[in-house]
Parts: sequence; C-alpha cells; structure tokens
Amino acid sequence: MGTVLVRVPLLVLICGLAAGCSSDIETSYGRRQGPGSRSVNGTAVLGEMFQQAGHKVFSWHALSPRLAERADCIVWFPNDFEPPTDEVREWLEDWLGAAPGRTLIYVGRDFDAAPWYWEQVQNGAPTEQLPELQRRLTEARSQFRRQRKELSEKVECPWFTIDGNRRPRKVRSLSGDTQWTSDIDPAKLAIELNGRLVPGPTAKVLLQSRRDVLLSRDLRNASQLLLVANGSFLLNLPLVNHEHRKLAGKLIDQVGRPGQTVVFLESYAGGPPIYDKDPAARTPSGLEILLTHPMNWLFVHFAIVGILFCFARWPIFGVPRELEAESASDFGKHVRALAALLERSGDRDYATACFVHYQQMTKTKE
Repeated sequence: MGTVLVRVPLLVLICGLAAGCSSDIETSYGRRQGPGSRSVNGTAVLGEMFQQAGHKVFSWHALSPRLAERADCIVWFPNDFEPPTDEVREWLEDWLGAAPGRTLIYVGRDFDAAPWYWEQVQNGAPTEQLPELQRRLTEARSQFRRQRKELSEKVECPWFTIDGNRRPRKVRSLSGDTQWTSDIDPAKLAIELNGRLVPGPTAKVLLQSRRDVLLSRDLRNASQLLLVANGSFLLNLPLVNHEHRKLAGKLIDQVGRPGQTVVFLESYAGGPPIYDKDPAARTPSGLEILLTHPMNWLFVHFAIVGILFCFARWPIFGVPRELEAESASDFGKHVRALAALLERSGDRDYATACFVHYQQMTKTKE
C-alpha cells in the first residue's frame, strides 16, 4: 500500500498540470480507462490502489454472463442521480447470492470534483488569473446544479433512500466503527455531502458524520453490499488527500484476501445494459481501426502533421497562373552560368585572368 500512497498524488498532479495547459479539464465521471482515466472524476487511482493491494482489476460496461462468472467484487460509480432500476438491482442481487464472499460497492453519484479543483488552483495563483479561475469555478458549480435538477427530493429503492433536498455541507467529524475511524483526522478531510444516501433498515452503519451516513454494509447471505454516500473521497482528484487515501484503503480491505477479481462497472444514465449473452469479440477492420482507442488519437495527430506538411511543401498563394516559357537561346543565361561557376571556384585571380583573356580574344577577332 505504501507504493500507492506515493504514486497517487503524482497521478493527480499530472492531471492538474495537463489541465493547466489547456482551456479546460477532463471531467467525465466514473471512468477507469481511456481519456476519462485522467478525469478529476475518474476511478483510475482507486483501481490502481486495488491492484497494489494484490487484486486483479478490469473494467466492464454491462451486466452479462462474463461479469457474473468472473467478478468477486463489483465497484459501481453510476453516472446517474437516480437509483438503479429494478432490473439492474435484481441482477446484482442474484449475483451477490450466487456465491459466498462477494462484494458490491455502490458509490452515490451526488458529487462532482470539478468545482473542488477550481477552488484549489486559486490558492497561490497569480492575481491576474484569479478572475478567470473564479469564472470557471462558477461555471463548474452551475453545471453540477444543472445535472442535479433530475434528482428528486426523495427517491426510494429497496437498497436505500436518496434525499436530494438536504443542505450541502463539509464533513468535519466522524463516528462509527472504530475500524474505520481509527487513525483518521476528521479536520483534514475534504468530504462533501450534497444530497444524502440513507441506507435501508437492515444495513449496519460503518461510518457517519453527525447523523449523515457515509458508508454502510448490508449483508446478503455470505456476501455484502457496501453503500458509499458519494465519491468525494474515492475519485481521482479527492484521493490526493492523505486521509481520503486511508479511508479508501480501509474500503479495499473489506473485499477480502488478495487475488480477488475486482470489476469496475461503468455506466451512463439509466444504468448498465443487461445481456443474456456476451457480445462476441471482434477485431476491428478497415476504417474501424482508426476509430478505436488508441488508434483514433494517433490518427488525429498523423492527420494534423500531414496537413501541416502539405501546406509547407506545396503552398499556393493566390490564383494559379502559367509562367512565360524561357528562351533556350538567351545568351545572357550562358553569361550568368559562367559567372556562377567562376564564383564557386573562389579564385579571384583566376576569374580575372579568364575575363581578361576573353576581352583579348574578342578584340583579336575584331
């Protein structure tokens, strides 16, 4: 775990530096691979922490037989403010009950790391940049509020109740199971609560702040459902906080012994699709290869370089026109060519002697 604690801040720092060089930052939610892995809302850092703990990690996009057979733990950061549909919830319930020792980690959606990022970069920023940074902070907050508009005041499902009408607040105190609260300094946390995710009556609260539940466990026979309020201490950028990394490490310990297969389930609004049969693997061919990561990014760069080369190698300024053909009998060309040859010799005396000899020959002929 020590290696992870060193590498996590470095990865997040790279995200920040990359964002500083462009007009915006990557904010796609709940992605572990591809461009979204560098997002402030990505899960690549948490995935790396699972790997460093000795687990096998991969990402999946659907509820399918392959996922049901291979996964020992499913980590789901749904990109949806609504609870999972009945069909998705029933599939996951069946998966939990099909074998002992399985873990489902469900992380509520009601958080966005982009405003937190723009708040942090203002510290120590040059004075002339502060108005622009403040503008981006306001824009990020507005976008998050627009996304939350689809969240109802109170939505219930068998797993939990979402109370979207609570006042946002920062977490500055912790209580609960001593296994979770020990060696954690609440004053150094940066956990944010917007709406509240209230677990069902059979769940055991593991971690809370005041009366707000941060993490709970609900047993399913010999398996478990872990509910996390939101990703404010598990996503890429929040994991730069040392106390958050310690909490994430405690969450990883709940999965069990090393060697588990941990699957990050990635989904959009409406939840993941459910397949009775896994899609057949097919190698992209033809133009499809150019649209597949990472070839799509390489193709874009090669195309830009090719366009720049064409402009540099074959520029045309104005309307093309035909030049007048040069006469092959122009004696002036002979004189200029001979002068160029004498100049290349670098011998001034020799060139002068040739010129004097030419004058003498022309006078003799006259």
